[in-house]
Amino acid sequence: MTGHVCPVPLPFTQCDNTTMTSPKVPATRTPLLLVDALAVHVECNLNSRIYPNSVFNGPEISRLAALDRFVRLALEASLDPFIFVQTRRIFIGQVGPTGSMRRVSQPVYVKSATPNFSDPAARELAGLFPDLFFWAMMRDVGDLAMSQLESRLLYSPHIRLLLDVFLSHPVARGGCSIDSQVDCTGRILAELCNDFVAHFRQTMREKKLLRRERHNWEFGSRENVANLNTYLDGLFAQNGSVTVLHLRLSHARERASLISAPVEEQHRDLQALRRSRGIFLDRIRRKPSLFTDAPGSVWSIIPSFEGGYELHITLLFNSVALRRVLEDRGMASAELADAFTDYADQVGAYWVRIATEGRGSYLRGDQSPWLYNRNWVHGEVRADDISRCEKLKEMLGYLALRRALVRLKNEPPGEYFRVSERQLRSPRRSVRGAETRRRSA
Repeated sequence: MTGHVCPVPLPFTQCDNTTMTSPKVPATRTPLLLVDALAVHVECNLNSRIYPNSVFNGPEISRLAALDRFVRLALEASLDPFIFVQTRRIFIGQVGPTGSMRRVSQPVYVKSATPNFSDPAARELAGLFPDLFFWAMMRDVGDLAMSQLESRLLYSPHIRLLLDVFLSHPVARGGCSIDSQVDCTGRILAELCNDFVAHFRQTMREKKLLRRERHNWEFGSRENVANLNTYLDGLFAQNGSVTVLHLRLSHARERASLISAPVEEQHRDLQALRRSRGIFLDRIRRKPSLFTDAPGSVWSIIPSFEGGYELHITLLFNSVALRRVLEDRGMASAELADAFTDYADQVGAYWVRIATEGRGSYLRGDQSPWLYNRNWVHGEVRADDISRCEKLKEMLGYLALRRALVRLKNEPPGEYFRVSERQLRSPRRSVRGAETRRRSA
């Protein structure tokens, strides 16, 4: 790729912060909307590791939300993103009768562009071009480490198509300003942008399988969100108050790198994590001294380039029942939050000791600001606190939507997200009672 590329100085408009709340998977043709906050959350997790606590500079995943939005706006808008003004009066130098230079005013026809304010979708489309130019610039730079990371990622079908068409179009080799000339005919970059949008729209119309590919790619994530919202609605309908505990868990402190380790080794690590997850969820139902009866749970397996696969799990307790557990453990407190702080570490330590035989580690969501933003919901959530309930749905929705945005190319099949089935504990039976039943059978 040739030519100097730099970000275009255009206004950037944030994506709509929308979360699906329908109890059923939508049957409409409107694709799943990916929000900025989801992309930031996925990027932070993909580019971090649990031990030691750190975040490294990796792929610009957060920009994928803007690319996703670009595709949807290109389909929604029918007008060009830029409009033009073709006359401007400017001052130029001119040689006078005496041979001296003088400044005179003379009308000169110069093209200039501005976002198309007559159509909100077209105007927002113009504001998203800097993100496309960023990808072109990164490709032009050819950073080896970034290329290695990018080679491990698989973007959704419509984003892959957008990048392929953009990088093959002359607009990707444009200048630094929407008004800069790009060829000897006097065309400016904004004209190339309009031409690219028209070309991309036509490409999407001609690629008949794209709609089916997008549906298949996103269906699992949309189904997960629908199941999650239905599940949480049911929890709050049954309980006046739910206490939320979010943990990020690993099965071992040293795990296979998703950048450099052989694929077989990565998959063995994933299977080990899944085994630990199964043990932990099973023991939750058998440990009344530490857990309430049938606590809810939402879990997701998320990859990290530096840290391998990790388990993100949210435990959802009936607040009244949890208070009784805390009192029985000698952790009675006037405020549930005070006792819950120590309790969270006890649950994390139980994961390390029982599920991983001392090899694993954990992070608490409420104590990891480098990983979880301040909007993440922790602690007690009352059913009548509509705002906080909706925020909980949004935060856990990030776990459900992760694979709708980006995946690893070598992710093996299997479950990556699930809500618990709220099974009650089986009653404990004595050995003597069991022997008596066998004799009477």
